[in-house]
Parts: sequence; structure tokens; C-alpha cells
Amino acid sequence: MGGERFTYMSRVDAKLSKLDRFLTCPNYLSSFPLSSVTAHPRELSDHCPITLTSSLSDFGPILFKFFNSWLLRDGFDQVVTDAWNCFRGYGTPDAYLAAKFRFLKEIIKQWRKEVEQKERQEVNITLTKVKDIEKLAESRPLSSEEKGI
Repeated sequence: MGGERFTYMSRVDAKLSKLDRFLTCPNYLSSFPLSSVTAHPRELSDHCPITLTSSLSDFGPILFKFFNSWLLRDGFDQVVTDAWNCFRGYGTPDAYLAAKFRFLKEIIKQWRKEVEQKERQEVNITLTKVKDIEKLAESRPLSSEEKGI
């Protein structure tokens, strides 16, 4: 279930509860295996409205998103410059420019995958260090160096 965490709130003593069972016919899940339930925010009632979705909506390919923070990453400007200068194409000026932008978009996507993988590795290393320090803190007091002070 997606959306809200609880589906009912008692106004008297502020108790929260969640609807976690649904009545369906025996063949429902075999006919609609991708079914999902979403609890929406409650506004006027003490119950959340619930939506049952039985089909997967396909809105086409995911749009290309560009974040300004990428401009601050080391090597981004070089990737863009290299891609822009190495493109070879032909056609009318507008078709040529559109193709050049498509090429640049693909190069940026490849660069982003590489950078994201490196960032994920750095985060995992940092989380491992934090867990190790937390385990030490459970067994003995930490030194100033271990606390990072």
C-alpha cells in the first residue's frame, strides 16, 4: 500500500489504524497481478480515501532531467566540450542541431551513470565507517578522534 501510513484516525483518543485486508474474488489477483492500493490524505473525514489501481500506466519514456549541481562536478564541462566538438552529422541546420543535442544528451547520461556509481561507492564506504564507529560506541567510550571532534 502506498500513500498515507494509516487509513483511520479516531478523533476521540487519536488512535491510528490501518486497513490491511481487501475482499476480492478468487481470480482477481491472477487477472490483475500488478494491482496496487494507495491511501490518500484524509481531509474532511476520519478515514482516508483508498484507490485500487489494477493496471500499470505507461506514460512513455522517462524525460531527460538536468540538474544545475552537475555543473559543479569535476569533469562535467570537459565531457560536454568533448561531446560537442566530436559530433559529426549532416542535414538542415535545425535537424543537425537537434541531432547534436540528442548526441550530447546520451553522452551526459553515460557520464552521469559513471559518476553516480562512484558516489554510491563513497556513500557505502562512509556508511560502513559509521556502523563500525557505532559498534565501538556500544562497547566502550569513543575517543575525541573517533568522535570527529
